Amino acid sequence: MMFARLALVLTFSLAAGAALAQEAPSSGGAFIGRIFDATGLRTPPPPAQDFVRDSRSEQLQYRAFDPTVAKDPKRKTAADLRAMGAGLEAAAAENRRRAGRVAAPDAPAKPAR
Repeated sequence: MMFARLALVLTFSLAAGAALAQEAPSSGGAFIGRIFDATGLRTPPPPAQDFVRDSRSEQLQYRAFDPTVAKDPKRKTAADLRAMGAGLEAAAAENRRRAGRVAAPDAPAKPAR
């Protein structure tokens, strides 16, 4: 039975593709969808669970993805970044100066074989 449905869908989709190719701009997707619905190959999605419906509001508020819309007050300017870099370089130089004063212990002698 499933093979018959699949063969029917393939036959209709091939015929629909050729028949609807003349009618631009439609791609025939709606027609193929109706065929899938009629043959039972596509079923509607199950209803959402209660906890999903309760956690979502009726009006979903989406924010447009546009990073130039709002200025971030936490962003540093180029001058601030250069000052931070200079501060880090000074701290690194101080750490190198301090590391030069530390005496490294001698390596232990290797045992004779």
